[in-house]
Amino acid sequence: MKRRILLVCFFILQNVLLLSAQPAFTIFNTANSSLPDNTVEGITIDQQGRKWIGTDYGLAVYNDTAWTIYQTTNSGISDNAIKCITFDAAGNAWIGTFNGGVSKFDGTNWTIYNTSNSGISSDEVHDIAVDALGNKWIGTDNGLDKFNDTVWTNYNVGNSTLPVNNIGCIGIESDTLRWIGTINGGLVKMQDTVFTIYNIANSAMPDNSILGMKIDTAGVIWMACPSGALVSYGNNFFYSYSTASAGNPSNTFDAIAIDSLQNIYLGSFNKGLIKKSGSNFYYWDTQNSLMPDDIVYCVAVERTGIIWAGTSVYGLVRLDESLLMSVDETKKENSSVSLYPNPATNQITIYDLRFTIGKIEIFDSVGKNIFSQQPTAGSHPLTVSVSTLSPGIYFLRITSDEGTFTKKFMKAN
Repeated sequence: MKRRILLVCFFILQNVLLLSAQPAFTIFNTANSSLPDNTVEGITIDQQGRKWIGTDYGLAVYNDTAWTIYQTTNSGISDNAIKCITFDAAGNAWIGTFNGGVSKFDGTNWTIYNTSNSGISSDEVHDIAVDALGNKWIGTDNGLDKFNDTVWTNYNVGNSTLPVNNIGCIGIESDTLRWIGTINGGLVKMQDTVFTIYNIANSAMPDNSILGMKIDTAGVIWMACPSGALVSYGNNFFYSYSTASAGNPSNTFDAIAIDSLQNIYLGSFNKGLIKKSGSNFYYWDTQNSLMPDDIVYCVAVERTGIIWAGTSVYGLVRLDESLLMSVDETKKENSSVSLYPNPATNQITIYDLRFTIGKIEIFDSVGKNIFSQQPTAGSHPLTVSVSTLSPGIYFLRITSDEGTFTKKFMKAN
């Protein structure tokens, strides 16, 4: 019995150690995985938890263990440049491409809808949404399309009051109410076939372009705008969560996701991945974390809380917030701390420490802890040897009585 208890304890301890060794940030790119391209434009997670990842050179499906890649050379997909993926109630994947229209995939068979064989308005597809009746709403650069699996209905500036033909994103509120985010035309409320336009000129909408949209459980519309920051619309009221009004670290967004706790995750053009939790904003960029890129094109959240972000040129990021010390601590960037020299060759010195340090750690670019030291109290400045490190980008993390701060540095040859 004692031996059995000891074995159980050993396996529990082993699992705890493995969990603690797992980095909060995991980076997938063409060098370390089967990801077909490092530019990731779209991410959708299906009911089985598989990640459907749209890149500039094919569609990747990842089940946390194995990758399946779909390209024009090995499947019936219409184009390798993938913009968006969504699913209908039957589990069919509807894939919007940059120059090949829409590819429908049922797990075995491919069906292509493009301008040469269907009523779709354009082969450049920006977003696809499916309503409760099974209608597919497709946003293109040449109008908005509705497809009920038989009949195509097109809406454009020539046959409706749609303000522009360039559609950025689509939100479905009900069978009769859709919200259309346009590029340079504002927000469009589509009630049945009646269009109501909200733009800078006629409302408090701060941006005429909307690149991402989600609707929360309270019916509030949340919009990722390229110059108007994060915008909400509810109870006939617009509000922009900008750097000036809300402490948002960025005003430029192109992607949005909402988790089960109604936390909002945003892909930005200059501050990496941003989280809105209540009235607080937190961010992870290349300066304060292991994020490899400050430009995030897409974001999705699993039911387990794992965040997935697609970057402009550095691949796919998996973030497990539970493995971070705290969101507040990862946000902090202490301006009084400086590293010299940077790039460093043999050693790096930490200057201007105005607090008590408990621990110094160094992480590599994929989040692996490769150095840990508890310095002697009162020793300032502090010098750390980096002579054994390979050339590349590293992150030095300081745990102190004032929180945890992260500084990026480069190891030279």
